[in-house]
Amino acid sequence: MFSRSSLKRQGKSAFYRNWKSCIIICFIYTVLVGGTIITINRRVDLDYRDNIPKININNFDADNNSDIVNEFINGLNGEQAKAEPEFFTSATRGVLGSLVNNVSRSGSYLFGVLNAINELLFKNRIWASVIIIIGAVLSLFYWIFVSKVLEVGNARFFLENKKYTKTKANKLILPYRLGKTTHIAYTMFLKNLYTILWSFTIVGGFIKNYSYYLVPYILAENPNMKTKDILKLSRDMMDGYKWEMFKLDISFIGYYLLGIITFNISNLVFTNPYINCTKAETYMFIRNISKTKGITNTQLLKDINLEGEVVLGEYPLYEYMLKASKQHRWLKFNYNRKYSIFDIILIFFIVAVIGYLWETLFHLFLYGEIVKKGTLHGPWLPIYGAGAVAMLVLLKPFRKNPFIYFVLSMVVCGIIEYATSVYLELVHHMSWWDYHGYFLNINGRVCLEGLLLFATGGILITYIIAPVLGNLLDKVSKKIKIILCITLVALIACDFYFSGKNPNTGEGVTSEIKESKIEEIIS
Repeated sequence: MFSRSSLKRQGKSAFYRNWKSCIIICFIYTVLVGGTIITINRRVDLDYRDNIPKININNFDADNNSDIVNEFINGLNGEQAKAEPEFFTSATRGVLGSLVNNVSRSGSYLFGVLNAINELLFKNRIWASVIIIIGAVLSLFYWIFVSKVLEVGNARFFLENKKYTKTKANKLILPYRLGKTTHIAYTMFLKNLYTILWSFTIVGGFIKNYSYYLVPYILAENPNMKTKDILKLSRDMMDGYKWEMFKLDISFIGYYLLGIITFNISNLVFTNPYINCTKAETYMFIRNISKTKGITNTQLLKDINLEGEVVLGEYPLYEYMLKASKQHRWLKFNYNRKYSIFDIILIFFIVAVIGYLWETLFHLFLYGEIVKKGTLHGPWLPIYGAGAVAMLVLLKPFRKNPFIYFVLSMVVCGIIEYATSVYLELVHHMSWWDYHGYFLNINGRVCLEGLLLFATGGILITYIIAPVLGNLLDKVSKKIKIILCITLVALIACDFYFSGKNPNTGEGVTSEIKESKIEEIIS
């Protein structure tokens, strides 16, 4: 018998058994899958000056929840809006600001397409339109080959977590390791396409959403099945359970309301992992019932290692029906490896260049123009490289504990960023970044969202990027490393000297600091 209370109780137990990994994988999954589209504001404005519809795709002038509440209350009282503390009303920018103000609804891709059409047909801003269209294509590619594939990896983690107490977050990328990326992406694309098409029948979309509810879990168990068999099997297994699944989803509404009150913090640390654990329990329940009924193709769901009572340890991957593809030597992720001083210097420059490219491309995508970021004139941002080196060197004793490493990475990056900001403001009387308006910012120099992104980047660098780079650099002779290091250090030293007198400034790069603020910093 389908019992929501029993499934939720089992899901909660599965979460408590391995809560650290559950929280980590939900956070990473949210950042990689949901974080890229959250900052887009889904609001259509009308520009009455030329009577041309305009799609607003940034948050900076968007009304947040606090504004709406203030207007409502003041309207009841017949009063003008009163100023609220900066901490509450300043969260109008960034991903977390969007989360705080509850503007993370669906439809970003639609509005991106509409904006592109608007720009091409009415504004004649070809360059901006090209940027938007390229962004839309890349977003679609990302959605198909990253978001949808990671959805299956996420399902795989929680299926294993149901039984194994030490399931690791690397199960998120299992679909890629199995070499089934294209097949999984194609199946998930068709699943979503069918759901969208059925949505035009009003109630059909709702029904088909639950008909294909189990597709990610079936793929997670056996990605070797044919697409048509997976879709049909999901429909057959969900026959008689669609309404039950809907009621199960509705039963979590209280937790979602709690997420609004807690600025989505409760969702990150409890609700999302708890719901994912419960859904894994639900899949296994329906799966076992379906196998008992003898539904066609349920015999292909034959991963017996997912069945039975809770087991201490990890899933025996060597017993999985599909073997993970062999990694090349340079792809082996030995996160605890040692780095020579020359490796550290070269990694510093590599990450500094990556940071420069990231900042440049991000600005290009948002504003349609190329702007040289940073105080220096060379193609690097040393603050990124300094953060990477600080984490690799200072936090080495904590590498075996990713959770502690993540938290300490936030602290280290926060100190570096804050100190650098103060130094630049004192020396040059200018600011190269400003986080005012971001959720939980400190004097506009650091913010929670930035620290979370830096720490996430630190995790990727420490556990994946740096080990791969280290393996590649092992193939380079020591003599060449020395020459490269001396050359790069000399170049950046010259850049520092020149930029100290003539820093990189201008529109989109810097903003002047008032003398009063400089005096405030000094005092």
